[in-house]
Amino acid sequence: MRIALLAALLAPAIASADASLPPLRDTVVHGARHAPAGVKHFTQVSHLIYLNNCLPNGCDVSPGDDNSLTQHSSIPQSNAHLAAWGYGQTNWNALVSCVKDMYAPFDVQITDVDPGPSVPHFELIVGGNSSDVGVPGAGGVAPFVPCDGQLQDNVISFVFASETSNLDYLCWASAQETSHVFGLDHELDAKDPMTYLSPPVKKPGFQNEDANCGEDRPRTCYCGGTTQNSAQYLMDTMGPAHLDPASLAITSPADGAWVKPGFSIKATATDQLSVKGANLSIDGANADAVTKLPLVFHAPATLAGGDHVVKVDASDAGARSLSAQVTVHVTPTCDATTKCDKGLSCLGGYCLPGATVAGGLGGTCMGNDDCITGTCATDGSSYSCTAACDPGNKCPSGFSCIDAGGGSSLCWPSKDNGGGCSTGGSGGEPGLLLLGLGALVTFVRRKR
Repeated sequence: MRIALLAALLAPAIASADASLPPLRDTVVHGARHAPAGVKHFTQVSHLIYLNNCLPNGCDVSPGDDNSLTQHSSIPQSNAHLAAWGYGQTNWNALVSCVKDMYAPFDVQITDVDPGPSVPHFELIVGGNSSDVGVPGAGGVAPFVPCDGQLQDNVISFVFASETSNLDYLCWASAQETSHVFGLDHELDAKDPMTYLSPPVKKPGFQNEDANCGEDRPRTCYCGGTTQNSAQYLMDTMGPAHLDPASLAITSPADGAWVKPGFSIKATATDQLSVKGANLSIDGANADAVTKLPLVFHAPATLAGGDHVVKVDASDAGARSLSAQVTVHVTPTCDATTKCDKGLSCLGGYCLPGATVAGGLGGTCMGNDDCITGTCATDGSSYSCTAACDPGNKCPSGFSCIDAGGGSSLCWPSKDNGGGCSTGGSGGEPGLLLLGLGALVTFVRRKR
């Protein structure tokens, strides 16, 4: 198992940084990590971090299995003594407050009162020099967690306060070293405490953004992938400070909507935790699944016409179950021998409702997603749902076939209710503008 000694923070000759700040370096040591029996899954480890200023006489740490209850650490290879915090109580209080602010969004408690040997807790020793534990030149160090979805409880990490008195730096280092033992890697976001990059030395906090892993250039993250989101990781691993109820909504199609077979389903989760996967079922039968966002599914193209119950079930990082459902009406198919029910028009092989139904043929629209056919057009004064004409330039009654150019044509509401397509010149009649993916496609004119 690999041990990563993750030294906090700072590149040489950082602009605007205090000259007293220790240089940045990172060391990866290959070998067996001290891992006692009973390593716990992350949901069971302590959420308490003890900031130890080693007052009044310094801290003594023995080599061995990582265990804050007995003051043993896998970092030093021999007994180590680290000098106590030397910058006074006011500065110590400011540091503790800063670390609390870093972790404020998450279910992590920060204390500078020793919980004692019977209370599980993580520990950050803030004192001494990097050479005291055998990693000279580092601003801080922490054992890296195994990449198997488990965290070890009661781990000790270090920030070497005797190397610098810069409180912004020490806060940055404290957040980075304590969260390394929760599984976070270095990343290339200068605002995040998991970075080596500076300025700023004062980090705003864990960022809810996907950032490349690395120290000064992108690399593969220690546990795979190329990016991490530190804030979301801590939300999922330790939980939020206050866990709100989660919900799931199907945003498309709407309940009661008409849709064509093969329609897409979009769902949105309102959840502080990550959604880990979701399944689509139609009338109780599994139809599709996704393992990551966005929650977009596709119904079978063979789905029969009629009413169907569409349901999405999801789960989040807290193992909470979420679900939402709508009922849709799938357009029946039609052809020369299969007619549509009264009130429906056959076009493109489907029985479509008219303008009285939202998204129906000839109905008002502002975009393609508003239409059952997936096509919206405008004549400059109104917007209507339309579709390609059937072979022979045929359209349902009440629609005329419009030459759209390039060998294509559309059915557009006609004033004479005659349907079909007349012939003759273009005659200067107002054209139509098709709405296509945010781009202007073409103007078309009615044939005469």
